[in-house]
Amino acid sequence: MRRLLWVLGLACACLLPTRLEAQDAPRSATADSVTEIRLRDGSVLVGRIERETETSVLLVTPGGVRTEIPRAQILSMRRVLLRPSGEVWPDDDNVSRLFFTSTGRAVPKGEGYVSAYWLFFPFVGYGVTDDFTIAGGTPIVPGGIGKVVYLAPKYRVYDAERLDVSLGALSFWYTPEADAGNVGIVYGVGTYGSSDRALTFGAGWFYADVEDDFETSNEPVFMLGGERRVSRRVKLITENWFAVNPGVSGLLSGGFRFVGDRLSADFAFAGATGTEAACCLPMINFVWSFGGGR
Repeated sequence: MRRLLWVLGLACACLLPTRLEAQDAPRSATADSVTEIRLRDGSVLVGRIERETETSVLLVTPGGVRTEIPRAQILSMRRVLLRPSGEVWPDDDNVSRLFFTSTGRAVPKGEGYVSAYWLFFPFVGYGVTDDFTIAGGTPIVPGGIGKVVYLAPKYRVYDAERLDVSLGALSFWYTPEADAGNVGIVYGVGTYGSSDRALTFGAGWFYADVEDDFETSNEPVFMLGGERRVSRRVKLITENWFAVNPGVSGLLSGGFRFVGDRLSADFAFAGATGTEAACCLPMINFVWSFGGGR
């Protein structure tokens, strides 16, 4: 584990002063993303936040009306999507991930999420900066709680209006009581598009550090994923993994995400291809988002 942390620390130190960013390009939020502000009297305002202070928020409505709102009157604030028809859709707060793997996007600074894969594998993620995300957890299964820990740091090295590129790792490591070393994958991933419609491509290399014997794979594993918002509450998602040596084998998946106000739920089925084809493994994930003025 110490070797992995040294590698990640060195990579981040090298990336911080040379981070690529498109000139005058906005963050990867979609152009039609606005903020919904709920007041304590029950009224709701939607618009773009032009200025924030400790005591007030200046909101510009889609019609161009500027309204200064005292913070004492604000009950909650959240991102939403304003459609061309004027309909307001809740924003997908879980755009940093597909079903399981990461996208090129990062969790914004001060925001985070709590997720549960198959209910027994919880993850907690947090945006340390607008580009650095840290996540981790421990399985809720007998013999695994506290003995197996997973850690998933990710650093975004490039962000533009429609393209985000990140480097990261997913490491499963064991406490001294388990005495089994650690294994994981280091990867690079890029996402092109908006939060409504995007393609994600990545490549990763497995490693193992067991009994002071550190090994890495020479052949990468490739990932191709996509997402497409089809209604106010539903987004279609696919996430597919491919290994090219020996032969070609992979894991294909498809399903949908239910987009709530703060809670999202993913439901999908996955199947293996290649010499040992198999179908169909259900994939279930629940994510609760926090922070960001919610």
